[in-house]
Amino acid sequence: MGAKSGKIVRLKPRTIEELRNHVGVNFTADEIHEWYEDFKSRLKPGQTELSKEQFIQVYDRLFQGDASEFAEHVFRTFDVNGNGMVDFKEFILGLCISGSTDFETKLKWAFKMYDINGDGLITKDEMQQIIKAIYKMTNCTTSDRMAHPEQLAGDLFESIDTNHDKSITWEEFIRGASEQPIIVNLLECDPNPDEI
Repeated sequence: MGAKSGKIVRLKPRTIEELRNHVGVNFTADEIHEWYEDFKSRLKPGQTELSKEQFIQVYDRLFQGDASEFAEHVFRTFDVNGNGMVDFKEFILGLCISGSTDFETKLKWAFKMYDINGDGLITKDEMQQIIKAIYKMTNCTTSDRMAHPEQLAGDLFESIDTNHDKSITWEEFIRGASEQPIIVNLLECDPNPDEI
């Protein structure tokens, strides 16, 4: 997993320390170095950031299905500065946030995933887009235990949109996620069909 040139480029100790001191980063210095080597191996010579296309290609290799649509949404949440690229710091922070075991951190990331246009509200269409992308990525087939993505999104949306204004606010999302954990579990690509 080293850099393509064969030359090992190590992160500066100050950079490692800054990353480790960031809230939510729970990687050791060695793990950060390993992630850095893997990150660098995905870059072209002279490149320091992953483009959306590169990010999608890397993500797509992790799943049997087509992960491209889901990876686009993950990329959107990792690209904190909105420049269309993901640098190593954004990459590490994104990994830590999306994989966090802290409930509130995970909820904030999940809300951002579903809120595709970033307006602070989740629409039924946005929820359907994400759930369809998950089904496509995981090659999930519908059965009597798993609803069609449109049906699942519709059912979840209706139960979480408590004031029936056709949008889900952050407050509704928090309540809904505590009552319907499948909403967050889906984003982990490990939904528990017993919770549907």
